[in-house]
Amino acid sequence: MKKIISVIISTYNSANFMAECLDELIKQTIFKHLEIIIVDAASPQKEKDIVHPYQKKYENISYLRLNKRIGIYPAWNIGIKKTTAPYVTPFSTNDRLNPAAYETLSKALDENPDADLVYGDTYLSHLPHTPFEHGIDTPGMVQKWDEYSYKFLLEDNCIGPHPMWRRKIHDTVGYFSEDYVALGDQEFWLRLGRHSKMLHIPFFSGLFWWSKKSLSGQDISHTEFLSIRKKYYHQYLNDYRMMEHNLKAIENLIHLGQKDKAEKIVEECKKQYFYMFENFNI
Repeated sequence: MKKIISVIISTYNSANFMAECLDELIKQTIFKHLEIIIVDAASPQKEKDIVHPYQKKYENISYLRLNKRIGIYPAWNIGIKKTTAPYVTPFSTNDRLNPAAYETLSKALDENPDADLVYGDTYLSHLPHTPFEHGIDTPGMVQKWDEYSYKFLLEDNCIGPHPMWRRKIHDTVGYFSEDYVALGDQEFWLRLGRHSKMLHIPFFSGLFWWSKKSLSGQDISHTEFLSIRKKYYHQYLNDYRMMEHNLKAIENLIHLGQKDKAEKIVEECKKQYFYMFENFNI
């Protein structure tokens, strides 16, 4: 069966969630088209013993155990480099999924070839092991986003925990930075957004268990949030100045009747500053 989506799972002290995690994936409407790659970051628990029976039953589950403890982003990078499917998505062992999540997200990428990443909305739960079906669409218990914009992404992490993207983007923008402990994904979205279109789908793709013990709930996440925003706000201002400079050059060329040269500058700008020139046409 042709694999369409590579699912990357990093595990460490996750034995209590592993069976539920795999059961969530098996419930996906296009499960047979999934390539599931589990990266065990030298967990002291016995996740492998839980996964092994699933591997005997399903050929699309692979398990890689490392000999030393590493963070989630190095683990994701290891998993991504082993993928063979055109689409990639991460999945946390303690989250839950809409059974139609991967079918819906991959269809959105199929139907929007100009988009490199898609994401939906998310239910929130303060209790572990909460089924997706128990998600409640009420204020404070959901992450519901407006239409995507890079400015919005600069202010908040609107991508959410269950995005899906094209594997090939790593050939141009690289992998997840391993300098971050908690918010390396947010740095990657901002880096990717400078060069690629992202698309929000008004659809609840999953449920996220929010806990102060999770990486996103720890103090280091606040420090990393400020550091990442400072870096990309500065980059945004520099790109904006370059946009103004290029717009003046384009205007002068058009005034001189050199439309072909102006169009070439626009194309180069879209490659370097996509998010500034996305909707710009002569």
